[in-house]
Amino acid sequence: MDKLSGELQRLHFLPGQHSDSGQQALGIAFRRAADWEAAALLWHAVQDELDLPAPAVSVDGQGYRLWFSLAEPVAAQQVRRFLDGLRSRYLADMPASRLEFGIAGDLPPCQLADAERWGAFIDPGMGSMFTAEPWLEMAPNRNQQADLLAAFASIKAVEFERTLAQLDTAVAESGDKSLGSTSSASDTLALAGPYADPKSFLLAVMNAPKASPQQRIEAAKALLPYFEQVRSP
Repeated sequence: MDKLSGELQRLHFLPGQHSDSGQQALGIAFRRAADWEAAALLWHAVQDELDLPAPAVSVDGQGYRLWFSLAEPVAAQQVRRFLDGLRSRYLADMPASRLEFGIAGDLPPCQLADAERWGAFIDPGMGSMFTAEPWLEMAPNRNQQADLLAAFASIKAVEFERTLAQLDTAVAESGDKSLGSTSSASDTLALAGPYADPKSFLLAVMNAPKASPQQRIEAAKALLPYFEQVRSP
């Protein structure tokens, strides 16, 4: 077994590794390369807000996939709760056609259907470099792919159970809002105020845990001129 195969096995990403007692690898695919900002927000949120290990990230010719590794197998019902919770809390504004839940298709690194491009694991900090071309032009080095995966850890059972409880609350709140609530998403942010200036308000929106990915993105875009001015000579 080479180094890459060992890392794939450690993280339970190899085909056929699922046991009869449940799954140990979960995936969320973003089907458009233009949705990297939403994928990046989720990647950061599971670490910063849910206190989970970072998921691995790959490109597959169409978009991005986040790979979650579990230290212990979980039942299909728990998998659904976890993925539904992540979607309700962080991806509620994403159309269903642009998301795919589960792990399907060829395991990276792999040659894509056109035989000229490759899917591969990537450094999450470089995800924005693939928004135009979510693939590699040549076969990635297997040892370098192994080194990337070596930095990722599996979600421990206690971490997974704690997160399920947090995400169940998000799903319940989402359900409550859908039953007759006519307030807009901005009305439900409950941001503390007042704010001294627009920049302070936009920073609050960008960092609000209950803000949707789209709201955070729009706030970040509006903040860009402030920070560009600071960096200008």
